[in-house]
Amino acid sequence: MKIAIPTDDGVSVSAHFGHAAYFLVAEIEAGQVVSKTLRSRPDNGRHEHHDHHHGHDAHHAHHHGHGPASKFQPIRDCHIIITGGMGQPAVDYAQSLGMKVALTDHKRIDDVLAEAAQGVFYSNPRRIHRRAH
Repeated sequence: MKIAIPTDDGVSVSAHFGHAAYFLVAEIEAGQVVSKTLRSRPDNGRHEHHDHHHGHDAHHAHHHGHGPASKFQPIRDCHIIITGGMGQPAVDYAQSLGMKVALTDHKRIDDVLAEAAQGVFYSNPRRIHRRAH
């Protein structure tokens, strides 16, 4: 199973999925972390437009390069996202891709991976970011 964890430094879990510079992608097999890779987000805060076509979702997913599809592009092969926080639209989008989302209270990636290797994916629903109106 592949797990994506948003991070700015490869050590700490980002408090917000959409603002992280990178994703640490870990592969777990038979209760062991067998690989870790740091992947850059394509927009990485630079608001570039990326013209990706993903069938039916392309028409609403790209808004000047920082829509949901661009944030998820580097982790489309992952099964689970573990993050310190995420907005409800991003949670919904991840689930529409067949990904599980776990909102963790852990700050360190190593702690998250230790639990994940044991099959534990605790999620705190209070970590869903709500927009202030």
